[in-house]
Amino acid sequence: MLKHIQLLKRLIVCGTYALWVLVLFSIVKPTLPWSELGELMGEAAIGMLVIVTLPGILKRFEVTGVYKQIQLLLMSVRRQTGDLMFTFAVAHAVWVRILLYIRFGLPDPASIPLFQIFGTLTLLLLFPLFLTSNNFSVRLLKKNWQRIHYLVYIAVWFAALHTLLGIEGQIWGILAVGIGVAQIASWMNVYKKHRT
Repeated sequence: MLKHIQLLKRLIVCGTYALWVLVLFSIVKPTLPWSELGELMGEAAIGMLVIVTLPGILKRFEVTGVYKQIQLLLMSVRRQTGDLMFTFAVAHAVWVRILLYIRFGLPDPASIPLFQIFGTLTLLLLFPLFLTSNNFSVRLLKKNWQRIHYLVYIAVWFAALHTLLGIEGQIWGILAVGIGVAQIASWMNVYKKHRT
């Protein structure tokens, strides 16, 4: 099983690198039709956000059996899936908005829709997680590393608002809200067990 996990980690890392190369290429060739692919990247980012946060939820609910196996599997690739999730989110932002800004200039700040503001806030919250998603940062930051990575719980809600308020993708917003509610319920479960 460990052999397969290492292979899975490598595949996820290779996919992440390949996507970064594609994002950089798109900046060189912004006139290609990237926006449809960008929408798909947004959906993939929300799906990966669920995968990244699910192991902690399952752990706090103290699941057993097959759910425990799922929790352990997802936990073992959590760092890699987190990096891929952030890369999907960046690809989404670049291909849906930033390439338009490169081609046509920045919009008037007053005209930026609220869902785009929440999307930008989500990316800003996820950036320090991506930046510190390595062993060096864990050693350097010690307990502060965990505190930084708690930002994912806020990012889930901003991602939910981004998708719920957008033109399309409400189903993904509902999924993000569902995982946010599950996070709160799992923390309440831990709190209740500590009190009793």
